[in-house]
Amino acid sequence: GEYAGFDETQPTAESGGKGKVITHLKEQFHFEKVVMIGDGATDMEACPPADCFIGFGGNVIRKQVKEKAKWYITHFDELLKELEE
Repeated sequence: GEYAGFDETQPTAESGGKGKVITHLKEQFHFEKVVMIGDGATDMEACPPADCFIGFGGNVIRKQVKEKAKWYITHFDELLKELEE
C-alpha cells in the first residue's frame, strides 16, 4: 500500500507525460504501432498517441480502467496466449 517515491524529473511524472514519451518513442524509433498496457487512468490517457490500450488488473483492479478498456487482462499469461495464436 505504500511506495518509496518516484523520479519527479522524468516526463512520466507530469500530467500527460506518458503520452509525450510515447510520441517521442514513435518519432525517434519510427515505431508504426505502440501498445500501452497499464492499470491506471493516466495510462489509459496515453492512448492516443498509443495505438492501443490494454487495461491490466494484475496488481489492483480499478473500476474505471476495467470498464473503459476495450481489452482488460488480470494476468500477462492471458496476453501471451492471445499473441501466440
